[in-house]
Amino acid sequence: MAAQPDFWGEIGTAEGPTPLSILREQAALLGRKTKGLVEAKVDTATFDGIFTHSFKLVVPALDNYTYELFLISHGIDLYPVKASGVSDGVKWLTLESENAFLAWLQGTLSSPKTKKIIANLLAQATG
Repeated sequence: MAAQPDFWGEIGTAEGPTPLSILREQAALLGRKTKGLVEAKVDTATFDGIFTHSFKLVVPALDNYTYELFLISHGIDLYPVKASGVSDGVKWLTLESENAFLAWLQGTLSSPKTKKIIANLLAQATG
């Protein structure tokens, strides 16, 4: 019997980091920065072909209290990303590229509102 031909050809992976891997890296950094008092986790769900990643702050010392900081979503293509966070209220922003996403993420994570939330959680975790 003849071998079946391979119609797939070469299969590669997308270039650069994915939005999910970027979020996971930032989540890991927060735990180290707060000595584990406030951690971050990323939960992912899919619906109708859309990936939604929820970035949450978690406080183990407070019975794993969880605060959802922001959501991002995207289709099978990694970009554009739609984002909604503490600084944005309920509106969704469309971020067309990785650079736009990174700028938004940096602004969100280092915003005065996010820092206040983390400071309040740290005070409760150590108080």
